[in-house]
Order: sequence, then C-alpha cells, then structure tokens
Amino acid sequence: MKRVVLTRDPAKDRELIRELKRRGLPYVSVPLVEHPPGPQRAELPRRLEEGWRWVIVTSPTAAHVLAAAWEEAGRPPLAVAALGRGTARVLARSGLAPGFVAPEAYGRSLAETLPGGGRVLWPASVRAGSELTQTLAARGFATVRLDVYTTRPRPLSRSERAQLDAAAVAALASPSAVEAWVARTASRPPAAAIGRVTGEAARAAGFEPVRWPEAPGVAGWAQAVQDLWNTKGHAP
Repeated sequence: MKRVVLTRDPAKDRELIRELKRRGLPYVSVPLVEHPPGPQRAELPRRLEEGWRWVIVTSPTAAHVLAAAWEEAGRPPLAVAALGRGTARVLARSGLAPGFVAPEAYGRSLAETLPGGGRVLWPASVRAGSELTQTLAARGFATVRLDVYTTRPRPLSRSERAQLDAAAVAALASPSAVEAWVARTASRPPAAAIGRVTGEAARAAGFEPVRWPEAPGVAGWAQAVQDLWNTKGHAP
C-alpha cells in the first residue's frame, strides 16, 4: 500500500498526523535522524543564569534541549526568541513562552528583526551555519553560541528501508532528513517540504516534484502533501 512517509519522530509530527488523518491520507512514520547531545550541552544550565538579553531558539529540537536545561538550572528568568511557530509552541508548552517570534521561519529573518541589542545566547546544533551570528553581529549584538546537540542518521531496519522505497510522498522536515533519505535509498518520490530551505535541498537531491507552503505552518505543509498525493493519482 502506498503511503505518505513522515520522517520525524512521531511526537514532533502530532499536528501533521492530525491533519493527514483529517484528510484521509495514509501515512507511516520512519524517523530518519536522531539528536544526541553536543559538546557544550553540559554548559547550558549554568550559562542560562548569566542574564542574557535574549536566548535564541531556532528549532523544535533546540527548544526541547533548552527546556530540559532550564529545568536543570532551576527555571531562571529568560527572554526567549523563537524561529517559527512550531518552535514557539514547543517552548510555550514547556513554560517558556517566547517574547519574540520571527515574522518568517528563516534564520536571517530572526537576526534582522530581533529587537534591542546586547548579549544573546544561541543554543545551536553542531551543524548550524554562521549566517545568524554574522547578521546579529552586524546589528551590534554580541552572540554566544553553544553547540548543545547534533544531528545524525538513525539506523533503519530492513522494513523501514522498504517503506522509503515504496513512498508515495516524502514529508521532509530538514535538510538533514533529505541527506539521510538519500543515503538510505535510490527512491526520489514527490516531496512535501516543511519550508523553502528543506525544499531546495530536496530538489537539489533529485526529488521531483517538490512543494512547500508559502507561509510557515502545518496546515500548509499538509496541503502540500495532499496536492502531491492527488497529483500522482492516489486520491483517497
């Protein structure tokens, strides 16, 4: 049976799963990456107590890491800035309601619109680039980056690899997921990406066609999945 293949941990895809169920689209979850601690994770609780103007959170994974470290630190007061509504929701559920959410779900957007100035802390992925810190520096912010988690491919079973091979649509949430998919299978099904950056990575990797929502959000992502599903003749 053809299915939509979701590539994140199901706990992170709850909203997307609800949308797919509502639309009657069959799916299977095959998480492609995992997020072990980075080399500076142990420093994070202590550093949270230093009185930052902002703590910048750029992904749901970083939000989970920050929330755990915040609990370890005894919940010190924090001003948190979030990239994307999904990240903001994870923070809010953890008791860290963001004081600022970037108007667009891109690092440059956050760096160009973050209010104020001063010292900011960025708990980041080891694999994150430097554009955000460079843009903030040009605006007068002093950014301290801590590499608190990394991303690596998750080992897959034979049956999980078979699900990738048979996918009707791939729901891709990060360039890392694109890389992990490409490393596991030669299949390049239609791909619904969470956003432009992931979509461009998927297109460069040979997925065709590739769609992503014009505005960030799970509803738009689910609509991209459904459009691809219907286009390929799998209409429920």
